Amino acid sequence: MQRFFGFLIVTIISTFSCVERIDFPLNKGVEKLIVSGQLTNLDEEQFVFLSETSSKDREPLLSGQYYVLNDLPRPVINANVFLVNDKNSRWFYKEVEAGKYQLSDFDQIEEGVKYHIEIEIQGKTYRSEPEMIPGFVGEDRLSYSFTRGEVAGQPETAFITIETQVTLPEQVGGYYFRWDVDEAYYWNLTFFPNPFNTPPPDCYVFGFPDPERISLLNGDQINRPGGTSTQIVAERMIDDSFLSRHYFNVRQTSINKPSYDYWRKVRELVNNTGSVFDSPPAPIRGNISNASDPDDIVLGYFELARVSQQRIYTTKADVPFFVSEVCTYEPGKQLEKYPTTCLRCSAFPNSTNDTPHWWFDD
Repeated sequence: MQRFFGFLIVTIISTFSCVERIDFPLNKGVEKLIVSGQLTNLDEEQFVFLSETSSKDREPLLSGQYYVLNDLPRPVINANVFLVNDKNSRWFYKEVEAGKYQLSDFDQIEEGVKYHIEIEIQGKTYRSEPEMIPGFVGEDRLSYSFTRGEVAGQPETAFITIETQVTLPEQVGGYYFRWDVDEAYYWNLTFFPNPFNTPPPDCYVFGFPDPERISLLNGDQINRPGGTSTQIVAERMIDDSFLSRHYFNVRQTSINKPSYDYWRKVRELVNNTGSVFDSPPAPIRGNISNASDPDDIVLGYFELARVSQQRIYTTKADVPFFVSEVCTYEPGKQLEKYPTTCLRCSAFPNSTNDTPHWWFDD
């Protein structure tokens, strides 16, 4: 999974291409471009996301039948986005949704070759700093534990901790890791009696267990070639999503030092403000710049990353806490008395009736 910040954090679930955005209020009177993207070694869809911070003079949005004012970033449409390497090869990103651009006709990253993106918007050209894909990535060994304590400011709360024991590269320093975690779980819709005893369709729900956590490792601070390091990569409160199989998909990302420094500043900002929803005191510059105007502040980051993925799951039998059933059929209970999430899978924002191809791999 990949996650980017620049008053916008975008996380792409590699298994379902869901996108999570955490938007930061930023009302400075002048719009600022936000760029989020990642190019990896994996055989997966590659994206760049473009948006723009709001300003005091922005026109209101039409929401349903009403116009509303807000200062959340809005997607940038009709941009020309290209991936370029130092051999002058170019690939085009096709706009597949408002502000979402997908890389087309690209095979794989070449080792030792630098890549950057170019963005053309209304006569302006923006470029990222060229980067090569890092040469090393660690090996994760995942585990989980259940406990009760304080989570998100709530005391005596049952939660699960996802932890990795990562095997480090056989070298001293020169590597930088980040972990991103998404989740996927099976949801039991209500089984209403019917003449053919037909069960409801399967329902798989996708989300993010701990979106405000930024887990980083700086290999320059570790002198253990081939050794191990332990990292907590997610914590999640226990709820009815644990009634069935519940996956945690852990994506370890090997990044370059400038990208690591960027994420370290993001983490410091989050820790200092106490919440990623607080308005940040100042923008964090990424590696994107206006080709003709160095004073034009561009937010976000485009990174080259070597990625490895591991999954771990729990079942109801693993959870040592009582979890109450939600969607059990009750004779005589009116249909409208059931939660909508018990009646149709689409009630969840990120869900599908199709079984992920990896669901039964483990």
